[in-house]
Amino acid sequence: MRATVDDITVIRSGTTLRDPEAWDSRYDNENHRDWEQFLRTYSLATVTLVKTDGLNILIDTAWEPLETKTNRLVLELQYHELGPEDIDEIFITHWHGDHFLNISLFQKARVFYAGCPPRFIKNRMTDMNAENETIKLREGEDWHSGLSIIATPGHSNHDHSVVMNHKKRVFVAAGDSIVSKMYYHTETFFPNERMEKHLGELKDSFKRIIDLADFIIPGHDGPFYNYKKGEV
Repeated sequence: MRATVDDITVIRSGTTLRDPEAWDSRYDNENHRDWEQFLRTYSLATVTLVKTDGLNILIDTAWEPLETKTNRLVLELQYHELGPEDIDEIFITHWHGDHFLNISLFQKARVFYAGCPPRFIKNRMTDMNAENETIKLREGEDWHSGLSIIATPGHSNHDHSVVMNHKKRVFVAAGDSIVSKMYYHTETFFPNERMEKHLGELKDSFKRIIDLADFIIPGHDGPFYNYKKGEV
């Protein structure tokens, strides 16, 4: 029997307005951002908690655009009877600010990353005044029971997804390799500056996730059943 994690909890189901059906030539990127700000969605990334080997591990930390007395992620953790001090490790799927800028909340947590040179990560941590221990992972290396990473580049040159075995099912936290269920359903990709040049890479990463996952936790949406498995 495969090793499994003890529990998986989606602490925050991410949000985005920029799905394919909304991506219209009449609305440029700034207009989308204006509506996100009006509705206070701010393209917030999904945050997932994994419990394994006696550890609390966050996959991505998202960010908070508003100066408030209480960080929203702290409130979301409190709902699950946790505080920042309870988080032992963090894995960042890719180093775009909306996925990592809350790291500074978790001063005791070890920060795991993949696909980037150490100097790149050190600069990001310095920018946040974060002094966390950072540890580089590679696909195929042992990490924790029921937990591993796979390279899924395209959205950036260093995207990695997290694979979790739990209750005889495979869950994949895909980061922005699959941004939301709409992107998954339409088999399209977030139109950042890399999309055209790296479309083949994006498609390969998409297929890799689809072939593996029973359930997908996307980068900016709630989790869903992978009904394409075995079809792509």
